[in-house]
Amino acid sequence: MAASASPVATTHLGRVRGVALDDGLVFRGIPYAEDPVGGLRFAPPAEPEPWSGVRSTVEFGPAVPQTVDLGRREMFGLPDYTTSEAGSLSLNVWTPSVDDARRPVLVWIHGGAFSWGSGSDPVYDGHRLSARRDVVVVTLNYRLGALGFLALPGAPGSGNAGLLDQVAALRWVHRNIAAFGGDPGNVTVFGQSAGAVSIAAHLVARPSRGLFHQAVMQSGSGEMVLSAQEAATRAAEFTALLGTVPEDLERLRNAPVEDLLAAQERFDAIMEERGELAAFLPVVDGLLLDESSLASVSAGRGAPVPLLLGSTRDEARLFTELLPGPEVGDEDVLALLSDRPDPMAARSGFAALEGRSAPRDLFAAVLGDRLFAAPTERLAIAHARAGHPTWRYEFRYRSPIRDGVLGACHSLDIPFVFDQLDTDAARRFAGPEAPAGLADRIGAGWAAFARSGAADWPAFVPETRLTLLLDERSSLAADPYAARRDLWPQQEESAQRRSSTT
Repeated sequence: MAASASPVATTHLGRVRGVALDDGLVFRGIPYAEDPVGGLRFAPPAEPEPWSGVRSTVEFGPAVPQTVDLGRREMFGLPDYTTSEAGSLSLNVWTPSVDDARRPVLVWIHGGAFSWGSGSDPVYDGHRLSARRDVVVVTLNYRLGALGFLALPGAPGSGNAGLLDQVAALRWVHRNIAAFGGDPGNVTVFGQSAGAVSIAAHLVARPSRGLFHQAVMQSGSGEMVLSAQEAATRAAEFTALLGTVPEDLERLRNAPVEDLLAAQERFDAIMEERGELAAFLPVVDGLLLDESSLASVSAGRGAPVPLLLGSTRDEARLFTELLPGPEVGDEDVLALLSDRPDPMAARSGFAALEGRSAPRDLFAAVLGDRLFAAPTERLAIAHARAGHPTWRYEFRYRSPIRDGVLGACHSLDIPFVFDQLDTDAARRFAGPEAPAGLADRIGAGWAAFARSGAADWPAFVPETRLTLLLDERSSLAADPYAARRDLWPQQEESAQRRSSTT
């Protein structure tokens, strides 16, 4: 069916009018939950009110309130978002046509350390992925920072409100996506960084069961959670910055959002000084999460869905080379290696693997493995050992900008996934001549996985650990992490028994 000049789709809440593109349609800013204001701030998402007539979905909804995203400025040179609590819980749909074709559906959950981001980001534009692969692409907003992950007594679900928003969006997809040419029986969640950590949570969260059928985790982890005790400690520290306590729910719900964001900016700085990865993370609350995702998957309690997961070769170079921060010395490298039996020997091992000995290079290598490569390997092994189909990749294309110091860093894979290499934002990050063939390889691979529930390369099993190395010339490798694994602090068997406070 040809794209309509004035496309209209019918949802369970009312009709929506989108925009016709050259080779597809887009519907922007469709509400999937009520505005999270007043009594709904820090509460689970609520069903929005239906509307009469045809609602215009030509413009994106506002991003959720958040502090300034320096990474977005530095990586892609993009302006700050327009934000508002009102209207922020919305999603966007790209589709070839509003017909009954029942196409595979890919639902993108954005990253941003659970503090920044929006489904409206132009880097996540789903137009080409949808049109070229004949799939339906959905992006969404979810509550971030304190609004999404501050655990408050008397507000059940508050510590994971952002994850519950994602569940509500997936329920909307299940109920409505057929009206946009999609198949509610074939939904793939895919996401990067905090989005991939979110997907790990959905693999084990009871409310998420049955809402997706495949999952793609890009640069995520099944171990990034806070214990209830740590979440309570952080809530007390955060609310003290506002001159109140976590129990004063009424005051927190009535506080101007600007005050919350100002406190969050100060809290971020405090957490960074302590060396914490993120100020806000999903919480083991006994409602959505009983333990870390890795622990649940290792115990056989994960969703039995096909899983495709991977990381980039030089993840942490984004943080050491592109974002502002202090200089790195050898003492910082040794501190990062302090959980090894012999930190100096581990430092020498990383230097030999990297072919570099500068503290900045070694710090990036150790940190990237700690946060991404090792957790990805552990989750892949746990999912495969549970008997579920698993595929593993590593993204290795190195950006040429800034004389190549970024390497294959965190987030570099995103414009390849969405086939956005010719945009100004991608050129600034991936270089002016990033290989279109690699974008085609990834787009075709992700779409094939979404369509069939199987990747187009051999599966990952613990015995061979076959991994697709994605580069200008991609190749398949058996256990490419063997040498690096010897330098990690724990073997996977002991890692599976780690506390959910990790």
